[in-house]
Amino acid sequence: MLNAPIIRFTILLNCLFFYPSLALADEDTGRRLWHNVQRNLQEQEKEIITDETVNENTDHLSIVLNGQTFSVENNVNEVGQALYLSINHQQVKDVERFLLMYQKLPGHDMQLVHFAQANLARSQGNLVAAEQHYQAILHQQPDFTRAKLELARVYYENQKNKEAGLLFNEISAANHDNENKLPPAVIKNITSYQDAIELRNAWRGSFAVGYIFNDNTNMSPNKPPVCQKYAENGSCIAERELPLAKKANGISYDATLRKIYQLSGHHGISLRSMTYGESYRHHSEENENTTSAYLGYNYKAQKNDFLIGPIIEFNHVGNHSRYRTTGVKTEWMNILSKNLALNLEGEYKQFRYHKLYNHNDGNMTSVYATLSYYLTDQTITFTGGDWVNKTSVEKADDYQQKGIRAGISTQLYPGINAVVFTALRQRQFGDYSMPLSARRKDNEQLYSAILSMPKFDVFGLTPVITYRYRKNNSNVDWLYSYSKNEVLIKFEKYF
Repeated sequence: MLNAPIIRFTILLNCLFFYPSLALADEDTGRRLWHNVQRNLQEQEKEIITDETVNENTDHLSIVLNGQTFSVENNVNEVGQALYLSINHQQVKDVERFLLMYQKLPGHDMQLVHFAQANLARSQGNLVAAEQHYQAILHQQPDFTRAKLELARVYYENQKNKEAGLLFNEISAANHDNENKLPPAVIKNITSYQDAIELRNAWRGSFAVGYIFNDNTNMSPNKPPVCQKYAENGSCIAERELPLAKKANGISYDATLRKIYQLSGHHGISLRSMTYGESYRHHSEENENTTSAYLGYNYKAQKNDFLIGPIIEFNHVGNHSRYRTTGVKTEWMNILSKNLALNLEGEYKQFRYHKLYNHNDGNMTSVYATLSYYLTDQTITFTGGDWVNKTSVEKADDYQQKGIRAGISTQLYPGINAVVFTALRQRQFGDYSMPLSARRKDNEQLYSAILSMPKFDVFGLTPVITYRYRKNNSNVDWLYSYSKNEVLIKFEKYF
């Protein structure tokens, strides 16, 4: 019998099949970048605001101030004075106690009652009620500077940046023209709020660039050739051979840009754009970039942040277009308590691939839920789940994904922060695939550790070291099972 030549065939993964994990990796990266930008902005706002307690010299104090106890007579003047001083010294329990006493006394001043009620409402997080009480005061006494100042602070805390800015500017202008100047501590406080409002309204963003090493850029199963058909003499005449894992190093980068155009009250227009990717040395076919842009409606209040609007995204692999998407994105963050926050995200996208990959054309619906708990100011734990449904031209390429994730972010030392994160996902595909001889099912694991070191910044750039390990177990083991390690050393900057 003639020796038939061995027939070798290489399955080009990036041409014939699409890895859902690629798109999901992009989703993880994009969401992480936006969350980091938002958290960085909040931290900068906290650093800017310097609330100062104004101590007023007075006789006949009726409360414990600076460790000293003062008696109080049960009359409208002394109780009213004690109430006012309790407000100045931010002694909430005393404000509650003296307010009850004061309201029972004949001849009490309703302006002071409103002032105390506003102070209590603000301390309890009820900014709507606080705003109403301060406005009631100013309706009767438009030139009451202290009430204007407190109302401006409430506007700021309730994310009414336009109203807060106008009122702070009005107070500053009036103080400039007034012979009775405000105390320096108050002027400093007003300036800090004006700076924080300017920060909120400015273009904000980030960029990062650095080194990446990836030991399996093509997500290969990295297995030896397998004989598919043998001749009668036992020799192999048809062999299945897939590309081995490609190790590569190169440059990793990302950048974000965002701005909120305040309309009025809590309403505004949000603009976001983002790009991120990798460029490998000697393996340009594995280069990847994802760029997206979003423009939509934004509602932002003290405990709620909601946005919805259209989004567009472009993805390039190997310096060639792979797909573009158009769709709708919505997010909602709710502060449930002082230490607990809930974040919900939803997207609907239409995928349109380059003609080489257009069998993957279809729609994707995704929902993400994350619950964050602040153990301390420096330590946050988070857990969540996600659900994704992707349709394709072929029913066998449809899939539904369910996943869970958890992690912790903490400060190891002053100026050194760490994040540890893990995610587990399961993808069930829609139908039996004749080419694969199976109905595909994948189980994916992702483990990530990030070390950020602002303490060792270089020219304002913070060094960040990231390690990621990803493992995918598939029932189509010979094609879709893989593992890979990534190490990134980047320098990032938030502005």
